[in-house]
Amino acid sequence: MDLLYWLAAIFVIVLIGYGVVFYLNRKQANRIKEIDQRKEKMMAIPVADNLYTLKNLNLTGQTKRTYENWQATWQTITRFQYPEIEAALVSAEQHIQRMNFIKARQAVENADKLIDETEVSVEKVNLALEKLLESAQENRQHLEQSQERYNKIRKQLLAHSFTFGPAVETLEKNLNYMELDFTKFNSLTNEGDHMEAKEVLERINQDLDVMESVVEQIPELNRKIKEEYEEQIVDLQNGYQRLLDEHYVFDKANIPEMIQEIRDILKDAKDSIGLADVNEAKKKMDKAEHRIDEAYSVMENEMEAKDFIDRHQANISRRMDQVMQSNRYVLLEIDRVSQNFFLNHNELTRAQDFEEQLLKENEALRYHEKMLAEHQISYSETKAYYEKINQRLSEMDKEQSELVANLSNLRNREKEAKDAVDLFEMDMRNMKRTLEKQHLPGLPKVYLDLFFAVSDRIEEIAAKLNRVKIDIEEIEKLVAMCEEDIQQLEKNTERILDHANLTEYFIQYANRYRHENQEVEHAIGETLYLFQEEYNFEKAMQTMQATLDKVSPGAAKRVESNYFDDKKRGTF
Repeated sequence: MDLLYWLAAIFVIVLIGYGVVFYLNRKQANRIKEIDQRKEKMMAIPVADNLYTLKNLNLTGQTKRTYENWQATWQTITRFQYPEIEAALVSAEQHIQRMNFIKARQAVENADKLIDETEVSVEKVNLALEKLLESAQENRQHLEQSQERYNKIRKQLLAHSFTFGPAVETLEKNLNYMELDFTKFNSLTNEGDHMEAKEVLERINQDLDVMESVVEQIPELNRKIKEEYEEQIVDLQNGYQRLLDEHYVFDKANIPEMIQEIRDILKDAKDSIGLADVNEAKKKMDKAEHRIDEAYSVMENEMEAKDFIDRHQANISRRMDQVMQSNRYVLLEIDRVSQNFFLNHNELTRAQDFEEQLLKENEALRYHEKMLAEHQISYSETKAYYEKINQRLSEMDKEQSELVANLSNLRNREKEAKDAVDLFEMDMRNMKRTLEKQHLPGLPKVYLDLFFAVSDRIEEIAAKLNRVKIDIEEIEKLVAMCEEDIQQLEKNTERILDHANLTEYFIQYANRYRHENQEVEHAIGETLYLFQEEYNFEKAMQTMQATLDKVSPGAAKRVESNYFDDKKRGTF
């Protein structure tokens, strides 16, 4: 029984082994078959036929050298690469028969690699050979197109030679040179050097591109010179002569020289066109156009300047008279005001400077008017002067107005100072009456010193205001100082009243503790001494405030709050 099992197992193993061998054998055989089919397909490419066809075309020159290079490449493929592929396939078949599948697989992979490399080489050779075969036919087709373009240019030159001017001769020479290239092309083609013939044809087409562009542009350039630029030159000459007849003066530009320069530039442009140098001709024509615009601009500026002068000449003259008259008024006003006020900003010197400048400017204005009437100066230069003098007159008129306004304001400033003195005196009286109503035993020395100093300053201001001739700026400085002192005095007065009244409030509240607390009794005595003998109301208040806080914490704060409430209501 065991023997049967073993025999069965051996049979299965043998069967499996046979199946594996059959599978590997079949797989490698299929790969060899695929490679062999690729080889047959590759060998079917008609490289040999193309080589034979080219060999019978009697090739020469560059085409022949190219043909020979590809022929050598093909011989390398047929002598070495094809046999290597065949050898690799035979080796693979032998290894399969010997059941050496590993070496068989290596041989198949080597054959596969060789076939890939060879396919690339064969395709490359075949493509190059086909291009060589096609080049002759392509050259013939392109030649027909090029000859058609060439003939079209020549017909255009013959039919419209008058539009090309001197350029006809240059263009004809260029066409003759192209004839030589056509002849060379035909010779190379007949000799079988189609590649070099193609290069010649490409050069012909490049030359035709240039010729077509030039032939298209030259008539338009000639037309533009004749119908635009030369007509504009005539227009410039006529316009310039007309302006001269109308007594225009050109003292900053020489129009005849500009016109001659334009003529010279256009002559150079025509020479460039005659040489068929379109780009250079365009540059020169652009330069001529720019100079034409400049010449027109000069004459147009003069005409615009004349129009400006016609509209503004009378106004400028009248404006000059007005500003001079205003300055005379300013001088009179300065003389009048200076009798009552010191003038601290050189008002008289400034007005005299204005007068001197105005006399010079008026003389210059009359000079320009005279030169203009005698046609000795250009309108543009006169316009520039008019704009300058108009600006200067506006500036002086503004400064004169500001000067007169400042002079006129001196009276208002004097009145404001007097009103301020009256207000100061009233403030001082009010503060004095307020303090007297409190029936204070006296006032601190510092306060009294400030009070009397302010009073003296008020009297000083009033005295200066009563002079025949006053210095309003000095007085305004004193007024400003007095305002600050009075504000400080008002604050000090307020503090004295608050300290005195609070002291009384604190004493009244402390009286309830007076007989029970010896410290309160002592504090009240000290406070009354500071209040009645030293007039130190602030310290007297602070003494009672500190004592109340000890006896009854928070009492001083409540008393102070009650005081300010009463103060707001005006009940004390």
